Amino acid sequence: MIKFRMVKINIGQFAILTDVAPVEGISYTVGLGFSSATNAKRIGCDFSVEFAHNEKPVIKLGVFCEFEISPEDWDGRIKDNSLIVTKDELGFFANQTVGVARGIMFCKTEGSPFSQFIVPPINLVKLIKGDFIIDLTQK
Repeated sequence: MIKFRMVKINIGQFAILTDVAPVEGISYTVGLGFSSATNAKRIGCDFSVEFAHNEKPVIKLGVFCEFEISPEDWDGRIKDNSLIVTKDELGFFANQTVGVARGIMFCKTEGSPFSQFIVPPINLVKLIKGDFIIDLTQK
């Protein structure tokens, strides 16, 4: 198990794009991505969700979380000038980030008709295609 701690949360986007909260015909799309800050030994997870009603955006939320990796775990993942973070480890970061997004959504919509919108259960395994390999020779 990789040792890490969440060190930063950034709400990159939050918008309610309508005055009335629809109750039917709602769909959603999600996005997930990863980045790294090799000097700081950090992995970033970017998560977005957009709710739509009849294909028109209703709510957009984008969250970015940074995770600091313990120096031993960071260094232990380096092989041939590449750092490898496994798909399973990425899943830990993604789950944490989606949990943060749920909390943000709850807080931002609490007490409004838009509180019915929640970040649904998401099969993150399908969104993470493989290990994250960082070429440490690139600056």
